[in-house]
Amino acid sequence: SPFASLGRFWRPKRIVALGGVAALACNYRPFTETMCFWTSTRTLATAPAKASGPPLQSLNIEMFQYEICPFCNKIKAVLDFYKVPYKTIDVNPLMKTELKFTAELPEGHAGHKYKKVPIVRMGGEVVVDSPAILDRVLEQLAAGGHLSPAEAKAFKDDKVKEWVTWADKELAVLLFPNLTRTFSESYEAFGYVNDVPHFSYVDKVANRMAGSLAMWLAQGKIKKKYNITDERAALHTCLQKWTDGLGKADFHGGANPDLADLCVFGVLRSLEGFETHNVILRETQVAPWYQRMAGRVGPRSGARSARE
Repeated sequence: SPFASLGRFWRPKRIVALGGVAALACNYRPFTETMCFWTSTRTLATAPAKASGPPLQSLNIEMFQYEICPFCNKIKAVLDFYKVPYKTIDVNPLMKTELKFTAELPEGHAGHKYKKVPIVRMGGEVVVDSPAILDRVLEQLAAGGHLSPAEAKAFKDDKVKEWVTWADKELAVLLFPNLTRTFSESYEAFGYVNDVPHFSYVDKVANRMAGSLAMWLAQGKIKKKYNITDERAALHTCLQKWTDGLGKADFHGGANPDLADLCVFGVLRSLEGFETHNVILRETQVAPWYQRMAGRVGPRSGARSARE
C-alpha cells in the first residue's frame, strides 16, 4: 500500500480516535496494485450461459466499499456499464466491523484477515484487490456471453492495459491530496457517512470528525512521499495527458467506451459532489468526454445492503 506508513503511524494504540479511520487513506493503493486481469489463473464459480435477465444476476455480487474509494468506483463503473446488478456494503472506516468475516477465510486465501476495500463476494467466492476483482468480472461477463469477441480482445490490448494501469498508479494517487487540501474539504469528503443507513448516529459523528482530521493531517505526508508540490497542478497535468490521448475521438475506444475509458471514468466519478470534481470539469478539457461517459455508463445502480 502506498500509504502503509500512514497505517502504522495512526495505530489505534497510539491515537485511538484516529487509528481506524486513517486506514481509509491507506486503501488508496495505486502504486502496489498490479493489473492482472489478463493473466490471472484463479477461478470463480462459472457464470451460466447467457440467459434472459440482467447479466451475472445469479452471482449475487456484493461489494464491500468506501463510497469515495476510487478503486471501488472503478469496479462499479464496469458493473454499471454492463448493467450488472450488485449490492454495496459500506465499511465503517473506524471499526471495520463489516470485514470481520475475512478472519474466517482459509489462511491461504488472499482475503484472509483482509481489511482493505474493495472486497467482492460473487458466486460464493470472495475476491480481494481491485485488479483481481476486475479480472473476475470480465471473465464472468465473457463466460456468460455478455462480451463480444471483439470487446474481449480489445480489453487485452497493450495500450488499454497501459491506461488501466495509469488510472491506478498516476491518476488515483492524486485524488487523496486534492480531497484533503483543507480541513473543510476533508470534512466534505467524509460527508458520505451520513447517508450510510446501517451506521449509527455515533458511527457517523465519530467517522466524520476523526476521519476528516486524520485525512487532513495526512495530506502533507502523502504529498512529500510522492513528491507532489502542487496537487491541483499535478491533477490538471495528469488529466491533460488523458485528453491528449483521446485526441478528437469521443472515447479511447473510438465510437464506444473501452476498458480504459471505464477505469478512468470510475476513478474520477469517486470525486462527484466535491469541489475538486467541479474544478476539474471547469478548468480542464475532460468535461465533454466525462459527460459522454456518464451518459453511457448511467447512474450508480448498486443498492446499499444493511449491516450483516
